[in-house]
Amino acid sequence: MPASIVTETKASIGAIRTLWFSLAFVSIGIETRLGDLLTLEDGRPFAAFTLAQGFNVVWTLLVAWLVFGGVLLPALVF
Repeated sequence: MPASIVTETKASIGAIRTLWFSLAFVSIGIETRLGDLLTLEDGRPFAAFTLAQGFNVVWTLLVAWLVFGGVLLPALVF
């Protein structure tokens, strides 16, 4: 990839990366009260939440690797 393309797209790619990073944190649920989940129904909601978030983390890492790791798109070389 020519250096001029990398230079021209570096800021845009960085902005997209920051946006997706922020959206990942929002989707995890910063406002969730884990203490309330532990006291409900013997902690079953907490277990469900924890499993779902574990899946979310694995899925997000997989998609990031596919998109930014050069698997689906060519990897950027700086």
